[in-house]
Amino acid sequence: MSPEGSGEPRRGAPDNREDRERLAAEQAALVRALVDGGPVPAGFDRDRVRATAAALARKRAREVARAWPALAAELGDDFTARFLADAARRPPPARGGALADGLAFAGALARTRRLSGDARVEALLAAAHLAATVAGPPRRLVVIVRAPGLGEHWLSVPLG
Repeated sequence: MSPEGSGEPRRGAPDNREDRERLAAEQAALVRALVDGGPVPAGFDRDRVRATAAALARKRAREVARAWPALAAELGDDFTARFLADAARRPPPARGGALADGLAFAGALARTRRLSGDARVEALLAAAHLAATVAGPPRRLVVIVRAPGLGEHWLSVPLG
């Protein structure tokens, strides 16, 4: 229905299930071309799609550099090129944004023994999980730390 309630479908909106499914498949193909290096769907300008995909990849690198300052500083001028080469082999993470994306990049560098210094500490901190809450009765502060190689540790501190 149109917003005005005229009973006519909105112009350009798919009006049946097959059209909606076709449109969803076309949109998914475009997303794959933009984000995952997939083929450019028919009907789209190949050069424009590739230029947009490259711009999105550079934006992804900038976001990771902001979330991972020690890693970006350690790699210096090579950061963007190395990140883009690594990112071309894997899609962006479904969850976690730039922090998760950087963690995957740092992991790839660590596997090739190219992660050292402050960047290694930054990666350990990103992989660690910390949770705290007040529980009771009796009231107490409960802190849980989970870190790679260290396992999970709990601390319970009485509050009064």
